[in-house]
Amino acid sequence: RPTDLRGVVDAVAALYRESRPTLRLRTAYADELPLVEVDPDHIRRAVLNLVDNAVGAVESGGEVLVEIVHLAEVGRVQVVVSDTGPGILPEDKDKLFIPYFSTKTNGMGLGLPIVHEIVTEHRGTVRVEDNHPRGSRFILELPVAPVPAPVPI
Repeated sequence: RPTDLRGVVDAVAALYRESRPTLRLRTAYADELPLVEVDPDHIRRAVLNLVDNAVGAVESGGEVLVEIVHLAEVGRVQVVVSDTGPGILPEDKDKLFIPYFSTKTNGMGLGLPIVHEIVTEHRGTVRVEDNHPRGSRFILELPVAPVPAPVPI
């Protein structure tokens, strides 16, 4: 259904702000954001997985930023989750979305494949890149919801 991603991101951010009051988690939103046509519960799960990974990467000494960006020229909206953690090795980036691959000692390697599946089902994409000067950025990109045609009077 048509969904404002600000509510999805705010709900995820609130969970972490309540459970980890010392965590530096910031949110930033474009001024005018269109709706996206998604299952909000599934997208919340995808964002939650990305934020959870970012929080784990910074532990207590870094920062997590969740941004929502509108790419009007291509009709897409991005949710960007960046952290100031140690980053991801170049040789691991291509494997992150493969089930059971994990860079963590306690991970099952299913979080990012689930994110990939959810986003793909919504006609979107997800990718990772370096966050400069330090850390990682995960970019979840979704198509803008179609604007209904005006009803003739």
